[in-house]
Amino acid sequence: MSIWQASVMRVADLNGFVDHMNNTMVPKMRSVGASDVQGMRVILGGEAAGTVNVTGEWDSVDAFASAAEELEADPGYAALMQDFGVTLLRRSLMTMEVERGERAGDYGSAFYARGPVRDQDTLEANADAVWANLSEGCRGMAQFRITAGAELTGVRIVFSSGDSLDAILEASHKNLADPKIKALMDKDITPIGRVLGKRLF
Repeated sequence: MSIWQASVMRVADLNGFVDHMNNTMVPKMRSVGASDVQGMRVILGGEAAGTVNVTGEWDSVDAFASAAEELEADPGYAALMQDFGVTLLRRSLMTMEVERGERAGDYGSAFYARGPVRDQDTLEANADAVWANLSEGCRGMAQFRITAGAELTGVRIVFSSGDSLDAILEASHKNLADPKIKALMDKDITPIGRVLGKRLF
């Protein structure tokens, strides 16, 4: 399992923001310990539409906490917030429970649901069943559990990525209609919602 920090924000100057992230902040985040950095803009998803999600992968919570102090003291961070009209809405901590496929594709779907804590063997078996369906329209899938997110703590997110939102949704609908998956969800999983987005970096 890996640790991910997820920052949700509104951005006035999106093009400038993306350039600054690619040229300044992504390299900086990697230099202080992030093994991966991704950005996505929500294009469909109720009141979340238009928000930008920036996520970073870290070895531990302590590693991110230490890096956060250094990042927020960096001039590049101040420029990011001031020059491009960035308003930070929330920052949460997530644990990646399972992953399948590759981290690739221009589009993504984040499906939110509540469910019980499961042992790793069960998580892996369930992921295999889900990926058998999602792989028909997606290039990758990861399941996260929010471990520090105020009222969202405990919520799971199944994030799937690919080259077409139509293909991603078709595969997702097939997965939700699968009798095996439906039985699992009917037992103890409560869907909350979904957002669709386009990858920025």
